[in-house]
Amino acid sequence: MDTRSLQDDSASFERLRLLADQKNAALLRSEERYHKMVEEVEDYAILLLDRDGRIMNWNKGAEKIKGYKEAEIIGRNFRIFYRPEDQIQQLPQKLIEQARSEGKAIHEGWRVRKDGTTFWGSVVLN
Repeated sequence: MDTRSLQDDSASFERLRLLADQKNAALLRSEERYHKMVEEVEDYAILLLDRDGRIMNWNKGAEKIKGYKEAEIIGRNFRIFYRPEDQIQQLPQKLIEQARSEGKAIHEGWRVRKDGTTFWGSVVLN
């Protein structure tokens, strides 16, 4: 391989690296806009759960509807929003398992706020 070929390869690699950096920066900006948009939604509780149902993020709608501040709910399991009888029947776990196996779980029923009051709510896990 001659010197010119190595220089061409090096220049091509650098162009590809710069293009990848630009694409990564654009993707990061897009993700940041998306997360900001989700955080600002107030009429819907939008949560990110891990595979075991632990709450990973919290938006303003979730705080408004469920009554928990972000700092007190992150890391807790979403089963906290279900009535004791639903927890005994393992409804939250069944929904997680259904979402894992089928790609989605939808359920409508009673949910529990921080203050213990209940409300009728719908959940979609995917």
